[in-house]
Amino acid sequence: MKKVIKFFKILGIVLCSILIITFLFILIYSKLGNSKIQADIDGLGTKLIIVNSNSIDRTEYKWKFAFSFNGKINVRISLQKTSSISIKPVIETIKRKVFRSKNISFYLDPNSEIIIKGKSSNLSIDYDIIQGNLLSFQYNELRKEMLPYFERESILWHESQSLRKKDTEKSSRIEKQFDSLRFYVVAPLRTEWAKKHLHYELAPSYLLEGHIPRDTVIKYFSQLSKNARESEYGQILEGIVTRWANTQIGKPAPNFEQYTNFNEYFELAQLKGKYVVLDFWGSWCGPCIAGLPKMKEYYQKYNDKLEFVGIACNDKKSDWEKAIKEHQLSWINILNDKSINDISTLYGVTNYPTKFIIDREGKIIEKFVGEGDDFYKKIDEIMQQ
Repeated sequence: MKKVIKFFKILGIVLCSILIITFLFILIYSKLGNSKIQADIDGLGTKLIIVNSNSIDRTEYKWKFAFSFNGKINVRISLQKTSSISIKPVIETIKRKVFRSKNISFYLDPNSEIIIKGKSSNLSIDYDIIQGNLLSFQYNELRKEMLPYFERESILWHESQSLRKKDTEKSSRIEKQFDSLRFYVVAPLRTEWAKKHLHYELAPSYLLEGHIPRDTVIKYFSQLSKNARESEYGQILEGIVTRWANTQIGKPAPNFEQYTNFNEYFELAQLKGKYVVLDFWGSWCGPCIAGLPKMKEYYQKYNDKLEFVGIACNDKKSDWEKAIKEHQLSWINILNDKSINDISTLYGVTNYPTKFIIDREGKIIEKFVGEGDDFYKKIDEIMQQ
């Protein structure tokens, strides 16, 4: 008995030591960096938070843990480029209680400082940017308009996640409501906001929602103010609009090289002589995953003269491989590796899923954004010719 007591005492000391060391490491590491974040959020309390940063051009991604002490956050982060920052409470994120209504989101430049003041409730955090860059002030203006919708998203998100194991059918129904709100309410509202603020540097980032036809994007791109067009988001949008010209219907599909999930070399030009579907998707994309059963049905139906190429974008290799195995995807699968060839940029793809149909000569027949029956009707029409 004495040995057991002694063992648990030692174990307790070891665990306490690990916790103290971890706490000190997070505390010290959170103070390192060239850019400073200060926030005072009434009601947030003392808790572990996670700080994510992603550069506007998506080439620099970082994260670190930090602490909120009685709602006060004092964190430093190292940045080489202007980045979008998101701060989330860790426990609430793990428990899937909220979607983005409790995110503290803003933009931060290298060697700069941002000061935020706000108030936290059970469902959301409302805040103001006291000091920061133009993108942060502009995003904060948009977020205040969107907050009621973000709160509704969080309610649906929590309900669907909490019912996943108890009632999968009901969970699926609520998840569809959640997706509908995200893609068919929030996204169009963001776009309308951008149309009203074409002089804002942030506006170009919301002109690429999946519901906007290309000609509409081009129209509003031409109406952007000089500073909006010359901003980072404006330059990205200009590049995409330019690449769209190269992926119009009737144009040759841009060739690309990549390696498959079996580590085999693949080149699009190899498939000349067959009809091809390029499916830009992601394991993280709800509509993409929802469409896989019908994709598999059509692949089995026509794979003697039609080839599918799944191009997973913004995905982790482990998640991508898991999704291929779990959903038994037997067509060609490649991970969009930007270090080799950024295929999504090559094709001007910004929304997922996006599908291109290519004819036997390698020319683009049609493009479909989102998951819908139009794509399958077109496939039937082509295959029955």
